[in-house]
Amino acid sequence: MSIIDLLLETDVEKLQAKHNKNYEIKRLSKVLGEKFVVTCYALTHEQVAHLGEISKTNTDMELNTILEACRIDGQRLSNKELMDKFGVFTPKDLLNKLFLPGELYSIYKVVNELSGYNNDAVREVKNS
Repeated sequence: MSIIDLLLETDVEKLQAKHNKNYEIKRLSKVLGEKFVVTCYALTHEQVAHLGEISKTNTDMELNTILEACRIDGQRLSNKELMDKFGVFTPKDLLNKLFLPGELYSIYKVVNELSGYNNDAVREVKNS
């Protein structure tokens, strides 16, 4: 059976299913005495394009990506109650208050990997 035939027989929803994974932030788990889990989702083409339009710097892109793709207990990281509690005015300020720079970078990398941006997403086929 050809690849085209396989694609024609495949459920489109199956190909477009949004992948997600849970990640523990060890430092925050230790501080809170309970597992601190962030759920990260793969980005769509539209989300990636939008993030590219609104982000002015690499740091902006990282923070905007996390805000778009990650949740804590099913809620976005732009939660108004959390921002009030931590005395910040923007979701980006909240990220910087909650997470260390390395933690933010690790979360950003996770989202990119879920979205297909990794070294093993595509590989060369020799002599096929």
